[in-house]
Amino acid sequence: MSALVLFIIALAVPLLILFVFKVDAALIYLTLCMGYVLVQFIGSDAISLVTAFYPNANQVGESTLKIFLLLLPAVLTVIFMFHSVSGAKRVVNILPSIAVGLLLILLIQPQLPENISQTLVSSSLWNEYQKFQTLIVGGGSLLCLFMVWANRKPKHAHSKSKH
Repeated sequence: MSALVLFIIALAVPLLILFVFKVDAALIYLTLCMGYVLVQFIGSDAISLVTAFYPNANQVGESTLKIFLLLLPAVLTVIFMFHSVSGAKRVVNILPSIAVGLLLILLIQPQLPENISQTLVSSSLWNEYQKFQTLIVGGGSLLCLFMVWANRKPKHAHSKSKH
């Protein structure tokens, strides 16, 4: 599979899922960050636990477990936040959805099986893509935080009259 196909899939799938299921993409971006934290801090322990029960688990099994940990918070958020975005917010949700796809490529690449990861990393497209890593992580984080803050429900003024 070529690197370009992997990039297109990684960008198109989140955009399509988040648009169709009407889920706040900013929350998904942040839960992908949470998934990355899970992989970094409990990934090796989870792999040790799995290999204790399944000693024949190979590198593909380890990759699958890390990808599962990475995507679990985002998938659960999609399930629980189903139809949480409506109307004009769906159009505004497209930009954070693109940020989700771009971040997903960065986070999933190290978790992929070696042969797929090498296909991606050895491409010229990956070299160009990595130049934008800071913008994708920093800019995407700021954009998504702004979107979360902007979607905050305003506090209603309490009337002081007695009922």
